[in-house]
Amino acid sequence: MQIRNDISKEDCKKLSIKIKDEFYRPVNEYKSTIFLCGADLKQKDKMRSQFADLIMNDWLNSFYYDIIFPEDIFDDLLYSSKRRDLLSLENMLAESVDVIVLIPESPGSFAELGAFANDAKLREKIICILDKQYKKDKSFINEGPVKLIRKHNKDGLIFADPKNLDDSVEKLKSAIKKLKKTSSKRTDKISLLQLENYILPSIFLLEPVSKEVLQELTGFATEDKRNSYQATTTALTALTKKRKIEMSSEGYRLTSTGLDSFFNLKKTSSSVKSIDETIALDNIRLEILNYKLRNKKLRV
Repeated sequence: MQIRNDISKEDCKKLSIKIKDEFYRPVNEYKSTIFLCGADLKQKDKMRSQFADLIMNDWLNSFYYDIIFPEDIFDDLLYSSKRRDLLSLENMLAESVDVIVLIPESPGSFAELGAFANDAKLREKIICILDKQYKKDKSFINEGPVKLIRKHNKDGLIFADPKNLDDSVEKLKSAIKKLKKTSSKRTDKISLLQLENYILPSIFLLEPVSKEVLQELTGFATEDKRNSYQATTTALTALTKKRKIEMSSEGYRLTSTGLDSFFNLKKTSSSVKSIDETIALDNIRLEILNYKLRNKKLRV
């Protein structure tokens, strides 16, 4: 049996709207998006790695929080032939995340702290987590960016004990909850930072699916056709590194890990949408299977 993998641009446009409205937006509205900066995640003795593990490895926490790591996005862009202007990070963060959690434990993270704290659009989104042993130090960090963050966000500073982070995680969750109430995150727009949560259901619906089709969907969903190739490449690279997708001779497919991630996102979507709306995505899947296997017209 010959399987059809070609989908017209018009069908891609209709499908992109369906995925965005029926799946992506409920997840993005419900979850608190955290941009987590700090020392290299491979350094397991650092607080950033430990905070990431405490949040991501707890099912309940993963249900409420979506963590974005800058290296998943920008490492690929920095070495790309189609390099993007990284100064656009300011607007992207302002629109795409609820909170920026900064844990200064490395030279790079000290620089990020200074840059973000001095940015009027971002400083109110920052929660800075510092080792409590440096709480009273008369340092440049404490007297400069830390004081600036505290001035604009009274819940933006947490002093933590690196040997016992459980209490600090609860303080972090409380601070995020307060920031969420005044969040300026746009839920009607998909940026590069959130694209993984759009690509994942797209692959589920269409697998096996070519990069070209995913690029078309991305262009329509982000309303940015000019940068759709690089955005799609970056998202696919990140998902591949996380072993959520794999490339076959026919196209991209979800791995078992990716399928678990998709169903976890689907549970989130289901919790904030009616049963009828949630079933709509399953109906689209059936439509696509009929199109691919039976050559029936795609109705989306």
